Amino acid sequence: MDERIEIIFKDGHKEQYSSLEEASEATDLSVAALKIRANKSINGSANKKDKIHARWLNESTFRSYQAKKSKNKGAAFESEIVHKLQELGFEVCRSASESKKLDNNKVDIAGNCPFAIQAKNTQNLPNYFTIRENCTDPRPLALLWKKVGEVNSISEGTLAIIPIEYFYKLLTYIK
Repeated sequence: MDERIEIIFKDGHKEQYSSLEEASEATDLSVAALKIRANKSINGSANKKDKIHARWLNESTFRSYQAKKSKNKGAAFESEIVHKLQELGFEVCRSASESKKLDNNKVDIAGNCPFAIQAKNTQNLPNYFTIRENCTDPRPLALLWKKVGEVNSISEGTLAIIPIEYFYKLLTYIK
């Protein structure tokens, strides 16, 4: 991965470095701190105290780090769901670790659950019907959506979106 980085110092002058390590030595900032600043936005970010701004020179490096962040966020949400379902007595796991076929079929949680689960941890509500159309699992599809808030904020909540027939069926069990 191209880790060339541009540093904009508080006096406004810019320096380009061929590696994070080189930039770290020049700025006395850790490699981790530089990565965090460069990954905050496509234009980079500065710390309020030292006003040193960092941004990737190659836009694809930024996109690559963003993709990793999204993948990790999704995996963490899937694991959260797995743990809760296991607490409820279901024998489940993440399909990414169990079955590539299930994972490709838009089913994120494998096991003895009575419905197929697709987990989304996004800012905007995913299209349930598009996901269902691409899922050939015969069980009803439950889309579990965790709404992501603004950067560094707490999620606004989590919803389960299920077919109305399944909703009515669930109500008969608690009547």
